[in-house]
Amino acid sequence: MSLTVKLDKRRKDEVERFVATLILERGVKVTFQEALGLMVDYSLENRDELVNRLKGLPPLEGDPAWKLLHRPEDWGVADASERVDEYLYGKG
Repeated sequence: MSLTVKLDKRRKDEVERFVATLILERGVKVTFQEALGLMVDYSLENRDELVNRLKGLPPLEGDPAWKLLHRPEDWGVADASERVDEYLYGKG
């Protein structure tokens, strides 16, 4: 099973450069996907270090999207799931 993950341009470029240096300087041939997978494995094997880095991130409670999830707008509709486009964009 595969999963699509979005990386910001800076991180994507850094991983691509890392993969290129592995090939050029060390003769290790690895794909972007393999390198990223190994980075995930390494992070999971070094959980304490990862948690320390995560603690340095801004708190989730300060994120505007997180706040909206805990204080949703009342649209006055009991269940908008089947007609969500109509409620969002009006009758078309």
